[in-house]
Formats: sequence, structure tokens, C-alpha cells
Amino acid sequence: MSQHRTKKGADTKDKAAFFVARTPHPKQAETQAQDGAEADLHADLADAQEAVADTLLTPNLLQKMLDAAVMKMQASFTSALAKINNEITDLDARASQLEEKMKETTTAQAAIEDRLVDIEKRLSLHKTKITDAEDRFRRNNIRLRGVPEDVEAQDLTAFTMELFRAVLPDIPSDMLLLDRIHRIPRPQHLPPTTPRDVLMRLHYYHTKDQILRAHRARKDLPDKFKPILLFTDLSAETLRRRRSFKPVAEALRHHRIPYRWGYPAKLLITKGGKLVTAASPREGLELLHKWDIAPNLQTKGLRKTQGADGRPQRQRRAISKDNDH
Repeated sequence: MSQHRTKKGADTKDKAAFFVARTPHPKQAETQAQDGAEADLHADLADAQEAVADTLLTPNLLQKMLDAAVMKMQASFTSALAKINNEITDLDARASQLEEKMKETTTAQAAIEDRLVDIEKRLSLHKTKITDAEDRFRRNNIRLRGVPEDVEAQDLTAFTMELFRAVLPDIPSDMLLLDRIHRIPRPQHLPPTTPRDVLMRLHYYHTKDQILRAHRARKDLPDKFKPILLFTDLSAETLRRRRSFKPVAEALRHHRIPYRWGYPAKLLITKGGKLVTAASPREGLELLHKWDIAPNLQTKGLRKTQGADGRPQRQRRAISKDNDH
């Protein structure tokens, strides 16, 4: 009996569930919504068509519609043009500012360039003064090249005194005063067997000048002194400047034109009984061109010879002289 009632209750629930409305599937719901929207749109279009059909399109109404459309377009164009004008005005102001900045920058750059030129001139002047001061400090020095290494440091004074006596036999003893004498380091590019140079300072400048002049002219020195060369001690800057005159000096030596060095580094050339000054290599080349002399000749008179100390030497000529202060 109880089982029969239970079965009857289950059948009643199944029938009730059959008549309850079911929830539609999501895709079905979306399709139904789209169908409903299309139906509403068609309905609105039909209402609009009926309204237009009911309204008479008279010329006045058409003119009003055109005027309204034109006014709307004009308002839109006016707004757009106003924005463009504002942007153009802003760009013009920015361009004016940039032009002013460019003018200021150009003026400042010109001032800096002028200042730089002035600084370079002053720097060159100071370098010349420093070089001149260093050369004046060295003006009493003599550099001896080729002194054998077996001459010890304590024997350098006696060796140089003997050399100077051979160069100037009649010089008084009180004029041959040495302030100091020593060897200087050997340049790294020379072989280890090359004797180091000897640097000495004479107490009197005119004694040093007499020794250099007499040494250039003497040809009958003792054999042990013949390989020894004597040079004026100059600063590195002066030597660099003199090397820049090398093409001019070689051409002058080749054509046997006398010249001597001046300070700061310049050539004092004697041509036709007149003294001509070349303060720069360019001026020297201009003089050579004026005299129809080629500055780059490979001449026999300029051939290099090997010195006793292993250094390449040029044949000495009496026409090339040092001019000290």
C-alpha cells in the first residue's frame, strides 16, 4: 500500500515538472534578443515612413532644412578653423622664440670664437716666452756628442779642458770656467753601444760662443777629438720648430746660400748682400719660390754619413751657423 502511494507521488512530481517553463539555452536567448531588436527597428522605420508620408515636403520646409544643415556645417567649420588658427598662432610664437634663441646662440658662439682666437694668440705668445726663457737658461750650455764611455765622470772636466785647449789654444785659463758637467740619458732609439752625450755649462757665454765658432772652423784637431761634435743646447720646442724649417735649410745649403738661426726659431738668410728673415717655414718656402729654388731637391751635398758614435750625421758646412741670444 505504501509502495503504491510512493509511486503515485513520483508520477505527480514528473507531471508538474513537465508543465513548468524551462530556461532557454544562452545561444537561443541571444538569437531571440536579436530577433526582438530587429523587429523593434523595423517598427521604428515604419513609424518614420508613416510620419514622412503624413508630412508634406514644401519648398519652405526644404529651405529651412537646408539652412539648418548649412548653419550646422558652418558652426563645425568655424570651430575647426578656430582650433587651426590657435595652433598656427602658437606655432608662430614658438618659431619666434626659436629665432630669438638662435640669434642669442649665434651671438654667443661668435663671442666664444673671438675669445678662443684671443686665447690661442695669448697661449702661443706664452709658449714663445716660455721657450725663450728656457733657451736663455740653456744659452751657456754645450752638448758634446761622441765622448767615449771609458772617460769616467771624474775625468770629464779634464777631457773637455784638453779639447777646448785644442780648439782655442790662446784662450786664458780664467775664461775656461765650468759650472757643471755630466752625462745625460741615452735616447731609447739608439743602440746600447752609443756613447751618452755630455752636457756642460760654461760660466761665460762669450767663451761658449768662441768655442763653437772655432770648433766649426778647426780641421786639424787631434785624432781622439775628431769624432766629437759640439752643439748648442736648445729646448725641445725650439728643436721642433727648427725641424719644421728642414726643407728650406736643405735647399739653402744645396745652393750654398749662407744662413743662421735666430730666436725664436727663424732663419736669417744672407742673399745678394742683404739679410732676409724667414719667421716661419711658409715664409721660407715663399722666399725659395721667389728665388726659383726648389725646396725638395735630393742633393749630393746633403748625403748622410755615419758618425763615430753610431748616429747618422750630415757633412758639416761653414755656411750654416747658430745665432744665440
